Amino acid sequence: MTPQTLQARIKGGEPLHNLDLRALQLPSGDYAGAVFVNCDLRGLDFGGVDLRDSRFSLCRLQDAVFSGAALDECVFDQCDAGGARLHGLVARQMTWSGGSLRGADMGQAQLDFCHFTQTDLAGITLAHADLRNHVTFTDCQMTDADLSGTVQKGTLYYRIDLTRARIVGADWEGVVCVESDLSGHDFAGQRLERCQIHGCNLDRCDFSDAKLGQSGFKGASLRGADLSRAQAPRCLFVAADLRDVRGMGIHAPQSLWVDALLDGTDLSGADLTQAILHRARCARASFARAELEYTDFSYADLSDADFRGSRFARTQMHRALIPGTRFDSRAGLLENDPQLFEAERWSAARPAAPRAGY
Repeated sequence: MTPQTLQARIKGGEPLHNLDLRALQLPSGDYAGAVFVNCDLRGLDFGGVDLRDSRFSLCRLQDAVFSGAALDECVFDQCDAGGARLHGLVARQMTWSGGSLRGADMGQAQLDFCHFTQTDLAGITLAHADLRNHVTFTDCQMTDADLSGTVQKGTLYYRIDLTRARIVGADWEGVVCVESDLSGHDFAGQRLERCQIHGCNLDRCDFSDAKLGQSGFKGASLRGADLSRAQAPRCLFVAADLRDVRGMGIHAPQSLWVDALLDGTDLSGADLTQAILHRARCARASFARAELEYTDFSYADLSDADFRGSRFARTQMHRALIPGTRFDSRAGLLENDPQLFEAERWSAARPAAPRAGY
């Protein structure tokens, strides 16, 4: 088949089934809207080819070259593109479902609203790629993927194991990670602002000096992580496991730690001004020399915690457990809030609302 014949069949709306096109040398041109089904396109050079709004299903694309191709709104369904070259690709609304991009090169690509679902991305190179417009990775294999130096905004990782991926030097803004494993990663000094990292494994991660402003770690596990000197204003650590975390000097004013586990955590020298730690478990935690003005520890377990040298100003410890807790001074503490006591008494005396149907 000649390139001209191929182009004519595509423009005639004919789906291309079971073809071996490896010998083709495609000149630049308009091949948009193509439909390839179970075709052998291994090693084919698509550079300069317009394939917008095309569909590839069950195709063999190993070692194919897509650098310089137009792949906007292309769909790749159950295709094997292992080792494909997409370096510097600029693509919008490209979708990969199933199949493989194992070992492919997408370094320095610019991807907007592109989606990868249940795709084998092991060993893929995305180094220094621009992922600033809502790229999603769902249930993908990303062992040894290279995401170093990427700029990511609104990127989604859903159920992804990133423990062996390279993320050093990445810049995250508004990234969403759900039920993913990032344990052991080094984010020291990196920016992860306004991110939502929920239900993820972040054990032993290094966030020292990182910029975490307004990020949420709800239900995440950060056991043994390092948050020293991190900038974390208005961060949410609700129901997070932060046992044995090193958080010396963390700057986290107006942060939320409701129902968090902080047993044995070192937050000495931290700025927790106006932070809320309702029902947090802080046994043996260190808040020595911390800034705790207007901080609320109501109902928290502060057994054997260290508050020596801390600065209090209307700091709430209403109904907190404080056996063995160490203080230099309790000046500025509100150990029992009369208004809250009255609200609790009123709530307890109020009859329960009848259930519907009774």
